Amino acid sequence: MDEKLQRARGLCLDQAESFIAAADRLGGGVEWPHIVYHLSLLALEEVGKASMLGARTIGHDSLDGTWVERSLGSHKRKLQWAVWSPLVRIDPAGFEAARQFAERAHTMRLASLYVDPNAELTDLPPSDVVQPDDAGKALGLARARLDHERARGIRSGDADELTEWFLDTMADPERSRIMLSPPFIAKYEELNGEPREWVRWVREDMERQDREMRALAEEELKRPAAAKGAEKPRWRANVTVYTPSHSVRAKFLTRWNERVDHVQLLWAGKKDRFTLQITLHDNLPVSSLHGRLASLAKLVVACLNIATIGYFWFEPPGFEQEMFKGVRDLEHNLSINIGVGESFWGTGRAVAMTDEMIDRAVTCMMAFLSLPEEEAEPIFSHYFHGLAFIAKSDVYYNFDQLARNAFIFSLFGALRRYGGWNGAREEIDGRLHEAFSPIVPERENRELLFKSLTVQGNPAETSLANLRTAKQVADLYLIQVANRTWRRILDGREGKAK
Repeated sequence: MDEKLQRARGLCLDQAESFIAAADRLGGGVEWPHIVYHLSLLALEEVGKASMLGARTIGHDSLDGTWVERSLGSHKRKLQWAVWSPLVRIDPAGFEAARQFAERAHTMRLASLYVDPNAELTDLPPSDVVQPDDAGKALGLARARLDHERARGIRSGDADELTEWFLDTMADPERSRIMLSPPFIAKYEELNGEPREWVRWVREDMERQDREMRALAEEELKRPAAAKGAEKPRWRANVTVYTPSHSVRAKFLTRWNERVDHVQLLWAGKKDRFTLQITLHDNLPVSSLHGRLASLAKLVVACLNIATIGYFWFEPPGFEQEMFKGVRDLEHNLSINIGVGESFWGTGRAVAMTDEMIDRAVTCMMAFLSLPEEEAEPIFSHYFHGLAFIAKSDVYYNFDQLARNAFIFSLFGALRRYGGWNGAREEIDGRLHEAFSPIVPERENRELLFKSLTVQGNPAETSLANLRTAKQVADLYLIQVANRTWRRILDGREGKAK
């Protein structure tokens, strides 16, 4: 290895060690968890950087133009390399686990590190985002990975062109999803887990698909749009939707499908998921296809979340994962099951879907479908952030406070659009009571409900319980808005008919 790079690698490890020492001096996360967490991630990034430099991917003095140079500027990629190295094994499952860790860790770091001058009064202070347990785990991981990198020394193997292609491809979110899809993983298993053979096959298959897509795109761009009134179905796409909160039955999906033509909910044979199928007409150019599909899919998922006051998302929830396996009672020499901890859904039991829930979801769909983007964004952008934070929470990290804040902002956005609130903090309580008095008549009950919307939430509840309540409050208000809006639309149609 080049002497200059060897020295740089050593300095990275020394720097990581100094960050860890500083974190230890701050008590290891007990008193200043957000600072200790930040120092621990800085240490992990230095370890990841040292791992990259130790890969001997270049045979010259300069890093210019190499994948190492591109990676050194990415916080997430350095974190990923700190816990995973392709020189040990090109394993798609290991890569995905490391990527998800890096995403979660960097998101929490940003939320805990900087103060937003435009933050609302209800925002959680950055110092409260990271809990002592989060900081302790991050510091322990940094210490372990530093010891591992020092012990292994400078590797003699090279990350060759095939490995570089794998790294660059996996760094692309869209292409990495393709590479980790069931057909590609099935091929990995068919090849008996031979990583290099699998990567060669993946590259050849992706290159073939790219050629076909380029040819299709060129043909499509030459194709004139269909005349108005002469459109016909042209595009169809499927995406799986998961729910831990509700039990799906085919008959309830049929109730939706009878009323919404081009967005169908298809039975997938399991009670915790279904296939969302969207069909679009040939008057939509291929360049607009992804955006239209994504917006429709997200709207349907939002409407189901609102109408059921439950949880639906595009991937299985991480909070249902089990952290500890093989727990034993040493005194009696027995294996025991300690469960997965508190679930977002709380009860752990799925609620059966009802006709009323489906009807409410369709009403939400009809009411919000035509909402202009600039009016929908302050409501649904925050709502989707809340759903995404819940999806990213798991047994290792949780984003309960960030998710709760997102649903509160969604509620406030809806109050500004539909409830006459002007944004003044001193008027929010009055607007909330006015909005919820039709469904919660007793003022003391409303005040109890609104405690989840304060900075710290209801002190009698856990952060997860406050998150659930904040989402429920947002859902209840949006259901009211949807019903009111849809009635107004129907009244307008009847007036025109007369």
